[in-house]
Amino acid sequence: MSEHDAAPENGRIQIRELLSAGSRREFLGALGAIGAAGIAGCSGQSDGDGGSYGGSTDTESGESGSESASASSSSSASGSTLTANISQRLGTIDPAKGTDYVQAMALVNLYDPLVFPDSEGAIQPNLATDWSASDGGSTYTFTLREGVSFHSGNTVTAEDVKFTVERFMDINQGYASLLTGVLDKQGIVVEDERTVTFDLNQSFSPFVPIMVLVFIMDKELIMNNLADGEYGERGDYGQEFINDNDAGTGAYELEAFTRGSGITFSKFEDYFKGFPEGSFDTIDVRIITENSTVQSLMNSGELDMTGQYQNQQTYNAISQMSGARVEKIPTFGLLYNKINTQRSPTDDPAVREAMAWGFDYEQVVNEIRPNMQRAQGPLPPTWGVHNEDVMQPSYDPERARRVLEEAGYSEGELTIQNTFTSSYDFQERIALLFQENMAEIGINVELNPQTWGTITELATSPEDTPHTNQVFYVPTYPSADSMFYNQFHSEAASTWMSMEHLENDQVDAMIDEARQTPDPAARAEIYRELQNVLADLYCDMHLYHTVKTIGFQNDVEGLTLRPAQGFEYTFRDLHRA
Repeated sequence: MSEHDAAPENGRIQIRELLSAGSRREFLGALGAIGAAGIAGCSGQSDGDGGSYGGSTDTESGESGSESASASSSSSASGSTLTANISQRLGTIDPAKGTDYVQAMALVNLYDPLVFPDSEGAIQPNLATDWSASDGGSTYTFTLREGVSFHSGNTVTAEDVKFTVERFMDINQGYASLLTGVLDKQGIVVEDERTVTFDLNQSFSPFVPIMVLVFIMDKELIMNNLADGEYGERGDYGQEFINDNDAGTGAYELEAFTRGSGITFSKFEDYFKGFPEGSFDTIDVRIITENSTVQSLMNSGELDMTGQYQNQQTYNAISQMSGARVEKIPTFGLLYNKINTQRSPTDDPAVREAMAWGFDYEQVVNEIRPNMQRAQGPLPPTWGVHNEDVMQPSYDPERARRVLEEAGYSEGELTIQNTFTSSYDFQERIALLFQENMAEIGINVELNPQTWGTITELATSPEDTPHTNQVFYVPTYPSADSMFYNQFHSEAASTWMSMEHLENDQVDAMIDEARQTPDPAARAEIYRELQNVLADLYCDMHLYHTVKTIGFQNDVEGLTLRPAQGFEYTFRDLHRA
């Protein structure tokens, strides 16, 4: 099934590549002790034919039921502040550049895209009230909501949309590669003040889901704050200005931003959707890396919401606090050990195969990360197009040694470098296990812990990317295409998402074919076979299917998980009970 079925009359798109109702029930059952009741309570939605990320909404307003039912223009408690922590530096708040979850957290609150995924995984109207597809899915026309204001007071028009997409493509960072070869700038046509058309170069099934990543910017504000740059009359496209300011329509405005310490948002009172009862006036997000500090602040009530990467001891301590709780939510992502396929010796498929069969995956999910679920292949089982028969290596050091021997390697001949994020204890434990397991099959592993910022810099070229890299990946937009193109297509940008640096004609052709296949069933079959091809290439080690874990004070409610990275941090959803 597909990630969407277009419905031009109301602009909805139905996500069907996501979890089916049956597979969701099985998955939640498997979660057992980690708290399925807490997961269900978090979503606030009943199962449709796609589980918590499928089915249609009950409203005709263009917003999900949870948003429209309780929205009001000024219903929050006076002066209320939500204090949360993250564990990594915020590198950028520029909509043309952000790619990781903390950057998405900032963008999804400061800006709005044309469309937005709801808690059931359906694409909903947002800045656009509706859209239509024609010419076999190669032309898309969006109608904008009337009277929406930017934080500056300027009104959103089709010219802002055109400018934003042109800026996105010209700067050519972040997710711009998703539109490479799909859309040319001359294909962006302003029909009138509230109508914009995109004439694509080809039929392209994930175009509307990808548009959740294009956050609309205030053209007038940007053009009034240009520095010198390489873009002609558009100077630097406002990049210097946007380093420390926002130009959005989002529910919150930028109040303060210090990359090394945190970011503060304040409520935009003229937000076009209004605010739910009890929503927060101020959001204060602090970078706190010490787990002991997080525990102390949660215990004192100074911290309302933790990051998603605290250690298990911290979550255990929070769960024992009388005024706090821990919520555990299954995601659509995996922890990969991404293998650089262009750097010796991991450019040899035999070396990659031996590594895959020489690792003890069960020890990871049983001892190091007991809340996580064992992976099966390159796509999590929560996706409706998951291939249940895909090959998944298991711990077999004898087989691994045999593969190396048959490939002509002697014991101790090979040395590789493994990189992981230094701020997370569990990643270090996984790395130490990897080092131990590889020593058993005759491969030397040098551990190279780094900050996340350094890892993202290393990822930009095959020469600098370490041999193996422990990286979480979750979908950036609500389509299985997000799992495949960003990570495995040779034309995708060289980022932390694609540290495999895979260049494989068959993989490219299958991804391209799926993108141009409008029939949902046919596209699903391509995706299932693609999983087999990727598994046989051994370009990754699939460690586990992630379960997002977050601590809350008991009076903070409303977290809404969406199948797009960082979108659960839509702070407008949260409120004080």
